[in-house]
Amino acid sequence: MDAEKKSGYAIRAERTRKKILDASREVFLEKSYRDTTITLIADKAGVGYGTVYSHFNNGKDEVLMNIMEDIMEDFYQVASGDYTPNTKEEALQFTTKNITDFLELAITHKEWLALFYKAFGHSEIILNRWEEITERFIERISKNVELVKERGDSRNPNYDSRIVAGSLYYPGEKFLWKIALGKTTQDHKEIARNIAEVYNYGLYK
Repeated sequence: MDAEKKSGYAIRAERTRKKILDASREVFLEKSYRDTTITLIADKAGVGYGTVYSHFNNGKDEVLMNIMEDIMEDFYQVASGDYTPNTKEEALQFTTKNITDFLELAITHKEWLALFYKAFGHSEIILNRWEEITERFIERISKNVELVKERGDSRNPNYDSRIVAGSLYYPGEKFLWKIALGKTTQDHKEIARNIAEVYNYGLYK
């Protein structure tokens, strides 16, 4: 019976949490990060003010972090695919596609990315979480660099994998923000091709 009760509590808690997150998405996009309040979120979700805090102890920052992590999971799925190229040419195709997919997601999630970017200036918690997300990307890309080194295909066998990973990630991140903030008119496929070529021909011998 206790187990059944706990299961029921867990299900209700999960539904309430989802209701809060769904409502928060509407409020954030309507009001912006700065003008969003827990009261607005609670009213939109149809729950009590305290209920929001019972699920998200750090208030709207924690709510937004959950949304950010959910959206960025789409981006991470692009980066987390198995690194399968056997030649420099195949590697270029692989990397170009990954960056293209990454930037296409930036277009898809443009409104949210712009909101995250503006939130960085108001919340150290949100900014720190973005840095953690960035670290996750760097770690994943550095594993691909290590594979290239292990195969003996790298231009320099002593390359620092994390530095090389950054040479791929950070240009992509820069254009992600340019796309989100409407600060570039360049075609995302052309951006991807340039970044991929510079990275690929620098890494491979």
